[in-house]
Amino acid sequence: MANSRKYKVKHSSKPMFKQKRKKGNSVLGIIFMIILLAALVFVGYSVGKPIVEFLSGERDTPVNSGTESSNDTSETTENTTTAATSATTEATTEEPEPTVAVTNNIYYISYSSDIADYESYVYSAVEYAAQNGYSGVCVELIAEGGAVTYSSANTTAIEAGAVVTGGISDLSALVSTITDSGLTAYARISTLSDNIASTYDKTLAYMITGTDTRWYDDNTANGGKPWISPYSSTATEYIESLVSEISDAGFVGLIAGEIEFPPFRNSDIRNYFSGTDVASSTRYQTLVSFAETVYNSFGSAKEFYIEVDAEDIISGDAEILTDTDSLCTSVIYVNFNPGSIGTRISKADGTEVSFEGLNTAYLFRTVFNLVEESLDGTGVTIIPKITGCEITDDLISAIELMGYDTAMIEE
Repeated sequence: MANSRKYKVKHSSKPMFKQKRKKGNSVLGIIFMIILLAALVFVGYSVGKPIVEFLSGERDTPVNSGTESSNDTSETTENTTTAATSATTEATTEEPEPTVAVTNNIYYISYSSDIADYESYVYSAVEYAAQNGYSGVCVELIAEGGAVTYSSANTTAIEAGAVVTGGISDLSALVSTITDSGLTAYARISTLSDNIASTYDKTLAYMITGTDTRWYDDNTANGGKPWISPYSSTATEYIESLVSEISDAGFVGLIAGEIEFPPFRNSDIRNYFSGTDVASSTRYQTLVSFAETVYNSFGSAKEFYIEVDAEDIISGDAEILTDTDSLCTSVIYVNFNPGSIGTRISKADGTEVSFEGLNTAYLFRTVFNLVEESLDGTGVTIIPKITGCEITDDLISAIELMGYDTAMIEE
């Protein structure tokens, strides 16, 4: 449609020209002719210009739509469709949708005491992983706190009540199902966090120096519990036995978590462990030795990884990583759980980092930038482990943008 202009008419109570009595009729006639001529020019411009544009092909819409031919309609429709398609293509090119892929990712199956039938839950999760493009599954077989989620033959685990009801009845059969589904079978164990077997058998636990008393991480009235100790040969043998069962079932890889000391208070070190290896500045070497024992029990020809929480790496509390050259593996799973990370972390150098206001995807990128900064120059390879949050397209895209082609994901 041609552009039209609007003219503003200024009204005045005064005459535009001074009139002379003797020549009034002549002057009026001239004014009338001028107005008539201006009107004809205006009408001719308004009507004639659209006709000329139409005849020259500059207008898409016919002047008289009631008399348009079928060919004109087809041509107009085609032009409109082509323009719309071109606009859509241009928009798509300028703002591409993020590519979401999970083909290299491992599906994490974690245990919860709320799951009455863990075995059925695991088999259902394996089926889900196979149908949704995952490359492998990782099954939690020793949960944090010491629960054993499969039918172990270990006497201590059975007598301590560590073996859960409704657990996996046959690990070998599970591995076969995972493999037959086209997936790689991984297992995840919590190692030194155990408070079940350590409550049953005190020889597995930290003992207060010079006494026959177990150390607890808090007053029992506040839910305090013992931990198994890497200094205890009984504890080492206990974990070795469970790891051997897992290896014999055919799992390809093992992720070992909680290879760490309890959160000892300064008063604990001073009052209960003064002068012992627990108070030593080189105590991290005991964790390194323990990790190597687990690695050998699983089988040095298999895949072995250590898992560490992201916040512990950033804060400098991951003692197992004090000397990464001494580790039996160079690949670390870094656990990212927004709930445990919180909104602030004090870095190893004392500075504080705030995460307030960040959504999960931006939090992931911020946290892993800090993790990479902390591990820079160590030669360690990082694999993200995502737990405790919704897995969105934005989060998957953030993983890929950070350059990680593999991640372990809990949905």
